[in-house]
Amino acid sequence: MKYLIIDDEPAAHKLISRFAQNYPELRLIGQCFNAMQAQTMMQEHQIDLIFLDINMPQMTGFEFLTALKQPPQIVVISAHQEYALESYEYEITDYLLKPFNAERFAKALQKITDKHALITSRLQSEASPHALQESIFIKDDKKHHQVALSELLYVKANGNYTSVYLKDTQLLSQMKISDFEQLLPEEYFSRVHRSYMVAHNALTLIKASEVHLGDVIVPVGRVYKEKVAQLIKK
Repeated sequence: MKYLIIDDEPAAHKLISRFAQNYPELRLIGQCFNAMQAQTMMQEHQIDLIFLDINMPQMTGFEFLTALKQPPQIVVISAHQEYALESYEYEITDYLLKPFNAERFAKALQKITDKHALITSRLQSEASPHALQESIFIKDDKKHHQVALSELLYVKANGNYTSVYLKDTQLLSQMKISDFEQLLPEEYFSRVHRSYMVAHNALTLIKASEVHLGDVIVPVGRVYKEKVAQLIKK
């Protein structure tokens, strides 16, 4: 991931670059001390991630974000906690309150890499919408498992986690069921309940209020009944 640092304080540049050098997936493209320098840099390079200060002269971080048409991932770095709420209105990835340590930086990087994996997967699907997708990557703690779609039977939301049921095993993922809904091809998988997605080829029985996958019975949510009815017609 190619990244920029935008901060008018040299100390912030040193801290971020020192922590970032421990992660080979990060590549520093430029160090900008105001937003105008960053705008020029972004015209010359494709940027995946920006560490952005809010309090800067000439143009604030918020003004910079407003001017971006297609913003990359943004991690706000600020000594002011009061900017946090407004920052998340710009769909930032994380908010680092100065001074932060290596452990807090590592947590931010985990969020960055998780989001980057989702963005990359979506872009690949959009680039070749008619290509046959054979597998997806499923996040399990700090690992990503490549799972063949033909092995996936159903997924079930469990609070902050999602249980992924395969033919021969089960995974517990930190991904949300809404993430699976975006990743799994809709011609082969359907959301049938706010807590369940099922593989079409695993269905053995369809009823108005439930579907069966062999011995497993999955409830059909009220708002999903029409979608389930369409599966029969297909």
